[in-house]
Amino acid sequence: MENAKTQFMYDRNPKELCFQFNKRFLVYFAVDLYEIVMTTELKGKNTFFLLFNQGSNGPGNVGGAGNPENKEGYATSYLWESVLTKDVFMDILQRYIHLSVEETKIVKEGKEVKKVCKKIIFPRYHQLDVVTKILADVKVNGSGDNYLIQHSAGSGKSNSIAWLAYGLSSIHNKDNENIFTSIIVVTDRRVLDSQL
Repeated sequence: MENAKTQFMYDRNPKELCFQFNKRFLVYFAVDLYEIVMTTELKGKNTFFLLFNQGSNGPGNVGGAGNPENKEGYATSYLWESVLTKDVFMDILQRYIHLSVEETKIVKEGKEVKKVCKKIIFPRYHQLDVVTKILADVKVNGSGDNYLIQHSAGSGKSNSIAWLAYGLSSIHNKDNENIFTSIIVVTDRRVLDSQL
């Protein structure tokens, strides 16, 4: 994984057409036998990677960093066995991945200048896992159940909330009727309000 990160950072020219932001590649994975990281933009030595691991006790289970041992293969085989399958990847393209554009105003040399920050948001494994599991349960059991989702600081709560709300708003029962007529998100933090 570290060798792959080094290659992405130092051996790939982000100015080449195929590596330019939002031109050809949506995500870059750096994978070894035990861990996975990803990035959506190559920026040379400033390339920032996010973990794409399941957690040491598997997805949705309390544990530490990393991935659980896989007695039938590599600890990272879930990437190609479940995430990069045709159906799941098409779902990621349709419902999850998006281009985030944020405008901020900064004062530079006494003048107010608009700064535009663009980034591709690709779901991390824990986000994809939790949204998928809740939507599957709601499709089978309908509305009325309670769920608790725990995210650590900086792990993408606002995106998980948005993806889940979007998924719940478009989910149908076996009779092709909407399960929910409205989705209400209540937060107690102003930062989450603006992010959502």
